[in-house]
Amino acid sequence: MSAKPIRRSALLALALLMAAAVPVRATTPPTFTVVDSIRAGVDASYGLSYSSSGVIGDDLYFSANDGVNGFELWRTNGTSTTRVKDINLGAGSSYPTAFTAFGSYLYFGADNGTDGFELWRTDGTEVGTTLVKDIYPGADSSSLGYFTALGEYLYFSADDGTNGYELWRTDGTTAGTTLVKDINVGSSNSSLSNLAAFGGYLYFSADDGTNGTELWRTNGTTAGTTLVKDINTSMDSYPAGFTAFGDYLYFQAKDDLNGYELWRTNGTVGGTTLVKDINPYSGDGYPYSSYPNQFIAFGDYLYFQADDGVTGGELWRTDGTAANTTRVANIQPTGGGYPHIFTVFSSLLYFTADDGTSGYELWRTNGTEVGTMRVADIVPGPDGGYPFSLTTLGDYLYFVASDGMRSVVHRTDGSVVERVPFPIDADQSVMCMCNPLTALGGRLFSSVYSEATGTEFAYLDEPTYRLPETNRTTGTSSAWTVALSTLALITLAVGVGLRRRSGAAQR
Repeated sequence: MSAKPIRRSALLALALLMAAAVPVRATTPPTFTVVDSIRAGVDASYGLSYSSSGVIGDDLYFSANDGVNGFELWRTNGTSTTRVKDINLGAGSSYPTAFTAFGSYLYFGADNGTDGFELWRTDGTEVGTTLVKDIYPGADSSSLGYFTALGEYLYFSADDGTNGYELWRTDGTTAGTTLVKDINVGSSNSSLSNLAAFGGYLYFSADDGTNGTELWRTNGTTAGTTLVKDINTSMDSYPAGFTAFGDYLYFQAKDDLNGYELWRTNGTVGGTTLVKDINPYSGDGYPYSSYPNQFIAFGDYLYFQADDGVTGGELWRTDGTAANTTRVANIQPTGGGYPHIFTVFSSLLYFTADDGTSGYELWRTNGTEVGTMRVADIVPGPDGGYPFSLTTLGDYLYFVASDGMRSVVHRTDGSVVERVPFPIDADQSVMCMCNPLTALGGRLFSSVYSEATGTEFAYLDEPTYRLPETNRTTGTSSAWTVALSTLALITLAVGVGLRRRSGAAQR
């Protein structure tokens, strides 16, 4: 018998084994598991409810109240849920919030009951959860905000009680937590906001007390913190929505001639220019504004919402030139569709919009007018499901939307929209998903409410996120592990047999 039939038989066997080894993907939505261990019973811990959450490693960090220690710092991976530290000892609350991962630590604001609301960080351990610096000495709070990483520092806005609300940075040490520059000299605030890292600089809007609220940038030094351009020379330009796209940073800004329109900058005065006056001035008084917002880079274009004064707030895109700054689709012919909450999923751009008939529902686009369509009418009729918190996980886009009675989680693969089931019968206990969704690893977290548990956090495992574990150190081999091991043995045996037959034929 020749080696060819043996090889074909072996390859067929390998193919069949591989097909058997590949896990079957779930065809029905996974179910949420409610974690009622922080404050068991009907009393609520409000886990994930009253503040942002943050991630370092495999854990999700958040604020929760166990009924004894107040709102403090907790963490979970879904399997293990523990309090990290009682920052404000006793029944007092530290209210940790504004979580931002930087290096090996998670930075946040908290109040220990003595120093006010100040800068803290954690490595996930109690001893490693420490006050970085009391920026506003004493019990007063420094009003932290706008955490943004650039290089070896984490930048933020804060008030030290002397210089007003200004730009600060930290390397995680007390000595390395310093004021970058007092932009509005003295105790006045610079109204610092909208921090964004781009091209080795941190861009932001600020008021130096002379030029109004304008476009600034910093390289982290006092001398390198400068006004980029006074866009509106007579008053404020209020730059906002900074979004990197290609070699430029795009944003909304106002000048006396064009109103609030689309601008971009490369960090120079000459390179800070109006992209297009989308809603042109007609000469009958004040300049009109298109108010571009909701910027997101997708493919070769920057997409956003804008109002050209004719069709209302609709879906637009730009490649950075005036000629190619165009409306993609007129979603609501009788008024604005106001697309927002843009999220890229499966090579398409998803968002929420109102077509004037179905209310705010889930839409998607491939960048063409014909390719801009509603995905589903979740709540039939004009009311709309108001989808929000669009979050990708595995082969699905998850989001929260109304079912006509309460907010619940749905998912879609781009064609079918499914409601994610609850572990408690809605007829017996009303349950709603009340907070944004957070994906971590193969899990989706959210805050939920039910009459049985109060407001707690819950999670689900998305089986399409990854293949089953193949780790055999626990002594229990999964079907996938066994299949891979068998496959390796068969491959080895076939290879040896073919080599022997080939050698025999040569002799």
